[in-house]
Amino acid sequence: MPHAAEQIIITSRDGLAISALLIPGTADAPGVVVLHGAGSCKENHLDFAERVADAGMWALVPDLRGHGDTGGAMDAGMPGDALACLDELRVRGAGALALRGSSMGGFLALNAAVAHPGVRAVVAICPAQADSLARLFGQDWPRALPLHDAVWRTDGVARGFWHARGDETVPWSETLRLYSRAQQPKHLRVKMRGDHRSLQHDPNVQADTIQFLLEHLHA
Repeated sequence: MPHAAEQIIITSRDGLAISALLIPGTADAPGVVVLHGAGSCKENHLDFAERVADAGMWALVPDLRGHGDTGGAMDAGMPGDALACLDELRVRGAGALALRGSSMGGFLALNAAVAHPGVRAVVAICPAQADSLARLFGQDWPRALPLHDAVWRTDGVARGFWHARGDETVPWSETLRLYSRAQQPKHLRVKMRGDHRSLQHDPNVQADTIQFLLEHLHA
């Protein structure tokens, strides 16, 4: 049965109003922030949010700044959007926190995981690289958040990486290098088929990522 998603407004770390959809869970149940890629929006990721809710967890899907119903530009405040979503879940009573991000969302999720003390797990699907995002935005701020620095820390955060070998935007070898640098606990799955956008909606990948999150959020 579909879950009822509540439309909410979250205040980002710099004060910007962020539009989001929330599927609440029970007190102390794990919470997952689902981050979309560049040019996408929260509604495109309700399929995964439903999976999260089916597994007994809170699910929060924002429109990051410059996307969907959220105003502003894709500027240096964007990492604060992800952190504010984690804050929101904690205030509402969620327990251990996690993020799942695709492409740009994967980049933001991996960085938010080391910047928020409540995060215990992060899933990155075909994560975008800092240089490519800097070129896309025409701004340098992503280069101040290199993923190779974010993943090597021994902070107890479980990091899961998924990538498609047919990705036409981000080479799968980039994610292989991130996985190689990441500390344990970590997980890697490279799919032989698919493209830059296919894995985030692949039912098998969704089930795989839910299992990864449950394993590490209940550890």
